[in-house]
Amino acid sequence: PRDATLKGLKLLRVEKKGGAISYVEETLPRFDSYHNLFGLPLIGRRDTELVLTGWELDALALHQATGVASLALPRGASCLPPNLLPYLEQFKRITLWLGEDLRSWEAAKLFARKLNVKRCSLVRPSNLQPRPLEALNQGLNLTKILRAALPASHKSIVSFRQLRQEVFGELVNTEQVAGVKWARFPDLNRLLKGHRRGELTVFTGPTGSGKTTFISEYALDLCTQGVCTLWGSFEINNIRLAKIMLTQFAAQRLEDQLELYDEWADRFEDLPLYFMTFHGQQNIKTVIDTMQHAVYMYDITHVVVDNLQFMMGHEHLSMDR
Repeated sequence: PRDATLKGLKLLRVEKKGGAISYVEETLPRFDSYHNLFGLPLIGRRDTELVLTGWELDALALHQATGVASLALPRGASCLPPNLLPYLEQFKRITLWLGEDLRSWEAAKLFARKLNVKRCSLVRPSNLQPRPLEALNQGLNLTKILRAALPASHKSIVSFRQLRQEVFGELVNTEQVAGVKWARFPDLNRLLKGHRRGELTVFTGPTGSGKTTFISEYALDLCTQGVCTLWGSFEINNIRLAKIMLTQFAAQRLEDQLELYDEWADRFEDLPLYFMTFHGQQNIKTVIDTMQHAVYMYDITHVVVDNLQFMMGHEHLSMDR
């Protein structure tokens, strides 16, 4: 921050097991204490072009291969905190090259809207355009990949020629297009394929049948995989809901082992999980405004509303279901 004090530290090490190399990250003192734009001290005041990556090693690979100004986001493709936006104001052109899967591509499009689409270009993930570190390791021409980046802004009418690569990408990545799969609900994956942005899923059932309990598990499953989640619990207050979800997360009764509470609470706190403070009947415009604000501030990609009846109020149901 401005006062130049040390707030957090990220450690990155390489482990080799057999022929496979893996990278292990550790953030001190805790996951949410690191907010650094890695590479920022190397940016000059006259730099007008920037490549924004999702990983420190990608920024290093880009700088090594091309010499371009490159930064890494502190939490990869999961979020672009608004407090980092002032550091990016000086750039007239920003290329987003966040990763090699469709979730990174979706995040890049979301971040481009936050940064102003007119100055943003995106590197579309594909076998010929993997993440920068992988591209460097494969001996690919990173400068050529950057030149082929697609402009984020587009006109209101497009031809198939402009959509051609997008369609091919969906065919190649059928599994990823299906969405983020649940780790613990194989039957749900069979029915819904996965959680996809822009889709509405409605769970119905009689009172006491376990809707809230199940949806807590369902949302927690996605949240532990990095899906930024916003809860709107209009029936149960947030303290009780958080207690239910923490118990599910720990998979044990913490009231019987209170000495473990802080350990599990610290891990739970690191999840990209947020709660709306509404309770009972609400004005729908106020709720939607809050959701839109959360999408901008916290890059929310999954919203849970529990339940619609409480949000709308009982009198609305008879007039306009």
